[in-house]
Amino acid sequence: MKTLVIGLDGGSWDLLSPLCDLGVMPNLAALRERSAWGPLRSTQPPFTAPAWATFATGVNPGKHGVLNFVHTDGAPASILRGQGTPVNSSHIRAPLLWEYFSAYGKSVGSINLPLSYPLRPIQGFAISGMLTPPNARDWITPPSLARSLRDYIIDLDYGRPGQPLSLETLPSPLAMLDDILRMTERRGMHSLRFMQEQPWDAFMVVFTGTDRISHHFWHYLQPGGNPRKLDARIAERLQDYFELLDQILGALVKMAGKESTTIMLSDHGFGPAARHWTHLNNWLLELDLLRLRMSKSSWMQRVKRNAPWLTDLAKRILPPEARKTVQQHGHLADAVDWDNTLAWAAPLYNNVAGIYLHRTSHRPPGPVSPASASKLRDFIIQQAQMLRIPGRGAPLITAIHTKEELYHGPHIERFPDIILTLDEDYAAVPTLGSTLITPIPPGQLLRSGDHRPDGIFLASGPVIRPGRLARTPGLVDLAPTILYLAGLPAPEGMDGQVIADIIDPDFWQAHPPRQGAALPPPGEELALSPEENDAIADRLRGLGYL
Repeated sequence: MKTLVIGLDGGSWDLLSPLCDLGVMPNLAALRERSAWGPLRSTQPPFTAPAWATFATGVNPGKHGVLNFVHTDGAPASILRGQGTPVNSSHIRAPLLWEYFSAYGKSVGSINLPLSYPLRPIQGFAISGMLTPPNARDWITPPSLARSLRDYIIDLDYGRPGQPLSLETLPSPLAMLDDILRMTERRGMHSLRFMQEQPWDAFMVVFTGTDRISHHFWHYLQPGGNPRKLDARIAERLQDYFELLDQILGALVKMAGKESTTIMLSDHGFGPAARHWTHLNNWLLELDLLRLRMSKSSWMQRVKRNAPWLTDLAKRILPPEARKTVQQHGHLADAVDWDNTLAWAAPLYNNVAGIYLHRTSHRPPGPVSPASASKLRDFIIQQAQMLRIPGRGAPLITAIHTKEELYHGPHIERFPDIILTLDEDYAAVPTLGSTLITPIPPGQLLRSGDHRPDGIFLASGPVIRPGRLARTPGLVDLAPTILYLAGLPAPEGMDGQVIADIIDPDFWQAHPPRQGAALPPPGEELALSPEENDAIADRLRGLGYL
């Protein structure tokens, strides 16, 4: 039985279901009618890098080691700066789904899977995806296939080298949509051609246009939008995109054949972008956990006497001494008194932030000993629960987890000690602000949509039981489920479980899941050239991710 896997990066039923109901995507609507479908829970944070790595391995980030786009040296100042090299496929420290297919003698085709460069060996053919350097030579295997892909586009290239993304460096909305349409059309055309020309038992293609459009055009797509504020030409072009995508989806499913199993998924969902920045290091500074390199003064003592002070912290102005210190050093990471700092905050993605305890095991070492870490962590969690949104009284922090509650495996030592999920209208930033919460200036509202935890899941095929799922599976469950549907055992050590709810009960009873041996861990991590890393970082900045 063949397996077709279609990834819609950032796909959300909040968007796709209305398009199905309105007749814009009739092929997807018909496929959903005969499929098991529902939301799919992403990773925490619901972010491209850990999400696609989790899909590809069937293990949590603590085992595969990828939590964001940047691979740092682990130094506290580097983490606070967001400084490091872009992750590549060798940083995924676990065997991949398609490597298991290859180990069992199955032919695989993989197109545009994010974080797949440099390509790891498989039996079949592959085109690398997001985080491929623009001028890479080994982005396809076997290399002979490159001759027929001269018009292929891996990703969009916006922005200026070495500079953050700005409104001035973005193309016009219509030009951006034309770029996305062109990229999607060529990916679909070449995918269909390879399905027809190349042997395969499992075939996967990921379309990233859904993510790029949702980031930049969510104000057009979200339910309840005001049509009088929208440009009709852009609305028509958006419809062109989803009609094109629907035609490609229909052709892919038809090409795979009725006896094949089709899986459709996204790495995360979407919703409105945050309109406020949250400077969590302001809060840690007031708690006297983050300390700056300045002469001691009485301002901290004065603050502490004004109890209760945490509930109105969002209104408290950053002391002039602190602002002056950061200005003198140029960057908060350089202004921090690391010898005496107990904790600092760094964003993981959007409204998810990490609090790091500055432990004695860090390099350079910090003041938090193993004996004191637990008590300090409990104190920070207690104080985080007290933070409120100004004027609303609602909690600013909607969920608090320790890293052990979310992840397990050999890599969690590099992860933040506490993971905070903020209200979705509040994005975490590493800088100090004039207050804890500041509105995002209009000129820096580059995107109207951002990630949400619930993506899409759909499964169709001879042994699939159609209908809306009662329970929400996770991304980590996809790899063992795909192996099961292909008649292959899931290896020991995968964290996910086969999604039993989608399987015909008689087939499930006759074919219970099997467990097989795990593949050996991947080889050493690979270092790309400085030029390649710079080019990838520029592409990430151009997409608004750095």
